[in-house]
Amino acid sequence: MTVVDDNVPERVLIISAEMGEGHNAAASALTEAIQGSWPQCKVEKLDTMELRGERFARAARWAYGFQLKAAPWTYELFYDRLSRSDRFASGAKSVVGAFFGRQLAKVIDGRQPDLVISTYPFGSAALDWMRQKRGFSTITVTYCPAFHVHPLWVYPRIDLHFVMYDSAGEHARMRGFEETMRLGAPPVRRGFGAISRGEARELLGLPADGFVVLMTGGAWGLGDIAQGVEALLKMEPPVHVVSVCGKNATLEAELRAAAAGSGGRLVVYGYVSTMPELMAASNVVVTNGAGVTVLEALRTPRPVVAFAPLAGHGTASTTEMVRRNLAVEARDVPGLVEQIRRLSTDADLLHTMELAGESWVEGRDLQRSIGEIQALYALRHGALNMTAENVAAQG
Repeated sequence: MTVVDDNVPERVLIISAEMGEGHNAAASALTEAIQGSWPQCKVEKLDTMELRGERFARAARWAYGFQLKAAPWTYELFYDRLSRSDRFASGAKSVVGAFFGRQLAKVIDGRQPDLVISTYPFGSAALDWMRQKRGFSTITVTYCPAFHVHPLWVYPRIDLHFVMYDSAGEHARMRGFEETMRLGAPPVRRGFGAISRGEARELLGLPADGFVVLMTGGAWGLGDIAQGVEALLKMEPPVHVVSVCGKNATLEAELRAAAAGSGGRLVVYGYVSTMPELMAASNVVVTNGAGVTVLEALRTPRPVVAFAPLAGHGTASTTEMVRRNLAVEARDVPGLVEQIRRLSTDADLLHTMELAGESWVEGRDLQRSIGEIQALYALRHGALNMTAENVAAQG
C-alpha cells in the first residue's frame, strides 16, 4: 500500500525553455533533486516558448542566437535598459506575462500541478500574470540559474526566488524582493565535484601533469572559441587545451582540423555528457561568462576565465563573479593568453581562486533548496487543511 505524504507535492511542473541549454539543464537538475527527495512525486516539464507553438519556438531560438552572434550590441542595449529603467522593465514584464500567461493557463488547467517551478524568466512572467489575472493559487517558485538577476526574473506574486548570490536584491529592482529571496545551490546535476583531478585525467586519457584549460561556449558553442584555442596552442610554456563545442558542428570541424596538427595539445569534443569529468580534469574553465556552465565550474569547483563575455547576462554575471574572486575576465584573445599565463604560473593566484570557489560552494546543496520549498508547501498545505476542517466543523 502506498502511503501519501500530505506535506509533499504529488505533481510538479517545471517551466523552462531551450534558449541555450542552461535553463533546461537547471530543470533537469531540479528534477533529479526532487526525485531524490520526493520519490513518489511526478515531475513534468514544459518549454515556455513552445506555448506559442513549435514554429514560434524555433524562430525565437534562431533569432536569439543570431542576435548574440551578429548584433550583440542590440541585446546589450536591451539588457542595460531593462536593468536600469523601472518603467521599461515594468512594461516588458506586462507584455511578456500576458503573451505567455494565457497559453500557460490553458496547459495548467489540464494538469493541475501542486507546485510550479520556473527556470526561465518568461515562464515566471506567465505565472505572475496567472496569479494577477486568474487567481492562480498554486505555490510558484523561480530558480534563477545565472549569476545575475535582471528584473524580468522577479515578480511580486512569486512565492520564492532562488538566486546564486547574496546581493541579487540590488539588481532585482523590486520592492519586497528580499522577503522571497533565498540563496540557492547551483542547479546542476550530480557528479560535479564528485571526482578528483587525477581520477578524471586518468579516465579521459589526459596527461597527469601539466596545465589543462577547458574551453566551452555552452550548448551552442557561442563566443570566440576558435580564436582563443588557436592562441593558447601557441603559448610557451605549453598548456593542454580541451575544447567542448556543444551542438556547433562548424566549430567542432574547425577545431578537429586544428587538433590534427597540435601535437596532442588539443582535444576536441562535440556535445558531451561527461562535463563533470572534463571540469574535474581541468585547472581552469574558460567560457563566455553566461549560464549554467559557470555554475558547473564553481560547483566542481574550478576558477573561471570569462573570455569575451556574451552581451547582457554574460558581462553582468562576469562582474559579479570577479567581485568574489571566482573569475577573471579576458575581453579579447590577448587578454585570454595573459590570464592563462598568469594562472598557470602564479600558484598563489590560482590557489586564492580555488579557495574562493570552495567557500562559495560550501553549504550549497540542491536537496536543501528542495527542502526549503517543501517547508513552504507543508506550511501552506497545512493552513489550507485547517481552513477546510474549520469550515466542515462550522457546517
